[in-house]
Amino acid sequence: MRHKLFSAVTALTISVLFAASAAEAGGKALSCYQQAVVPAVYKTVQERVLVKAASSHTVQKPAVYGYQKRRVLVQPERVTYRTSPAVYQTRHRQVQVQPASIGWEYRIVKGRKTLCKVQHPAVYRTVAEKVMVQRASKVAVRHPAVYGHVKEKVLIQPAQNYVVQQPAVYKTVTRQVLVQPARTVWQPVKVRGCRH
Repeated sequence: MRHKLFSAVTALTISVLFAASAAEAGGKALSCYQQAVVPAVYKTVQERVLVKAASSHTVQKPAVYGYQKRRVLVQPERVTYRTSPAVYQTRHRQVQVQPASIGWEYRIVKGRKTLCKVQHPAVYRTVAEKVMVQRASKVAVRHPAVYGHVKEKVLIQPAQNYVVQQPAVYKTVTRQVLVQPARTVWQPVKVRGCRH
């Protein structure tokens, strides 16, 4: 392409030189050319450009705790013994103080001293005595276990780390791109005394 363009420009230049020589020589011009500047050609393009690169960072999530009630043993089950004392009652009974007996004794009968054989009955006396009705004993008393509640801190969720990814940020920008640079060309012109 460049080779053809160069050949055309060279041929055109030689023709102009010959025409100039002919004109100067008083010859008749067949065609005339003048230099003209063809402006550069641009086109608008859109392209995606990186504004911020992708990144990542670690986020630490702390542990989560809560509280709960727990049943605890305050005092274990136990057995104690209660002593019951003996039970007594007071009872009365007749006690013979003197047994029945026969004896001799003097009596006055019709003014005269008389020796008589006399029977003496037994002599009793009422006495009080303490009698055990029920013996002393031990009674087992069961005491059930005693429980209470305590509030304690418990782990609900352990601490953990996780990575947060930040995607890259792009934006679309518009710019002018040179398609063809400005150039100088020879263009045919109509001038007086010159046929086109």
